[in-house]
Amino acid sequence: MKKQILFEGAAEIGISDVHDGSMRFLGEGNEAEIIKRQNSLGKLIGLEGGNVARIRTVYEGRNEYTFYDEVNGDNISEYSINNNETKILISDGLVTKRKDVGLLLPLADCVGVVVYDVEKHILGLLHAGRHNVEQYGPEKFIKFLCDKYECDPVNLKVFFSPCAQNYQIHALDNQKMSDAVFEQLTKAGVLAENIDNPGIDTVTDDKYPSCSNGDYKTRFAVVVRLMNH
Repeated sequence: MKKQILFEGAAEIGISDVHDGSMRFLGEGNEAEIIKRQNSLGKLIGLEGGNVARIRTVYEGRNEYTFYDEVNGDNISEYSINNNETKILISDGLVTKRKDVGLLLPLADCVGVVVYDVEKHILGLLHAGRHNVEQYGPEKFIKFLCDKYECDPVNLKVFFSPCAQNYQIHALDNQKMSDAVFEQLTKAGVLAENIDNPGIDTVTDDKYPSCSNGDYKTRFAVVVRLMNH
């Protein structure tokens, strides 16, 4: 696990790798073990599990993959990583204004998109996978921030997690997923110079699991939180 400061000290991120064990629930009686691992990642950035909300994206039985919500003091328990898998509410992206709330997302090749509003001090985490990106989820996430919080896209800064940098999305004319996410964010008004994609590729970097390499079970995870500002 490693910790990194984002957005000139406004936020921090914790990132696990394969050496920390899989962060994915498999329904194989491993719930307590996964919760323990996710708690360890939360503690890396100073948060206990009850204050860490998880993005739980489910594909079966859904036609819409752009559901976003705010996590606050009233609903944190509904998203808490301390819950069993089936008790966590389904979402594709979460937002918080609280410094004592973390947002966690298990990943393989998909892009974990961290968004921060430098004026309103709002932090968001988006699961930009194929389903979400095909439905222009990154663009809709920015619209969600603008509609709900009156954010101005030019005040938003963005960070990309490790991802399959060259994964092609057939429905978008084989556009690379990381490029599609970047394009959709800029179309929504985010300034290109405010988007940071470190370029870490889960397909070629053996520190991260990759479905493209045939590993459909293992997940690493990212967790983010606001810092003092």
